[in-house]
Amino acid sequence: MAVTAFYTVFMAGIVWFFGLAGHTDSPAHWAYAAAMLALFWRMVHTRQYSRWRRVFLVSFAVLFAVSFMGILYDERGSMALTAETVASGEVPFCHIVIPVILAPFALTGKVIFPARMAGHFASVTGMVLIWFIATVTVGRGWCGWACFYGGWEEGFSRLRKRPLLETVSRNREVRTLHYAFLFFVLLASLSLLSSVYCEWFCPFKLVTEFAEITNAESLVAAVLFIGLFLFLVVAMPILTGKRTQCSSLCPFGSFQSLLSPLSLFSVSIDPAACVGCMKCARACPFFAIDERTITEGLGKPERNCALCGECVSVCPSGAIRYEIRPLAPKRGKAGPRRVSPAAGPVAAGPAGRFLRSLLEAEYLFAFTAFTFSVMLSGKFVPDALTRIARLLAGGIL
Repeated sequence: MAVTAFYTVFMAGIVWFFGLAGHTDSPAHWAYAAAMLALFWRMVHTRQYSRWRRVFLVSFAVLFAVSFMGILYDERGSMALTAETVASGEVPFCHIVIPVILAPFALTGKVIFPARMAGHFASVTGMVLIWFIATVTVGRGWCGWACFYGGWEEGFSRLRKRPLLETVSRNREVRTLHYAFLFFVLLASLSLLSSVYCEWFCPFKLVTEFAEITNAESLVAAVLFIGLFLFLVVAMPILTGKRTQCSSLCPFGSFQSLLSPLSLFSVSIDPAACVGCMKCARACPFFAIDERTITEGLGKPERNCALCGECVSVCPSGAIRYEIRPLAPKRGKAGPRRVSPAAGPVAAGPAGRFLRSLLEAEYLFAFTAFTFSVMLSGKFVPDALTRIARLLAGGIL
């Protein structure tokens, strides 16, 4: 209880800074702050991280779309992306294309995405800075905890209690496809010096912004966007219970997977405690655990793990846990060498036990990951709530 209170107090400061400061006269901002603190408290108090993470992520996806569309109508009167908007570089920058812009920027010194460099809620500089901090802390945990696009797949994947399609045997092929598509998009964008993913493959145009349909090419692109959304974001998650677009087509996700060794946190699987039930593989929404992971006692999911905690929640033997990479015990053939909970001077007395609990990897990770959730949602969720309230009151978005 004391640990929960400690982290909740600190989270209150995070919520204040990113969601409430400067808006204390707004009921929507107070509602947002109260909801986020209640959500975080339930998460760390019950240790049901994956459950409350899902509640946040699905809600954030829907409310982000409401807010983002409203902002577009405020700024340009439409969701349509006109040639003038692109030419003036006023397109909100999308984190998904961060890996796509890096090589062209290194070679030409130019950002191929037509966005503002600074001074906007979705500027290139701001988003890249947030991405860098996330990369060295939660890594691909961004995808599992804070991505406002992934929340759509998260929601659709939960519509059925049991999936109709079993995918565990195909996990390796899905991962290979993901990396292959990243390589294709990087090569195409570098060759054409344009954001090929945004122009042809992004399935989230329906819930953000889209190019004006002015000719046959833009019509084909629109059909592709709609088809990819319906197939990869709606249909396949319903059928498989997995986040299929995130795990097969998103260049940001595969790029973060490659960078995952740089991150502070990871998930470990203790082969000695594992009973081989494969519940973790079936629960993993990112295709990161398969039969080889368990039978060969690899001790961890594949590097495309998004730290969502689904495997941690379903493991009946407690063999799966969060860990801090620099402090993780070395693994041998028999699995990780465990350190006794009572080892070290920090374990002595009530204060020592409190400190030891405070420094548990799962608490530290949940606090860090949820901080990014607050950072990315603090503007959009209160704005969406305000717009919905106006609509219900008979106004306009």
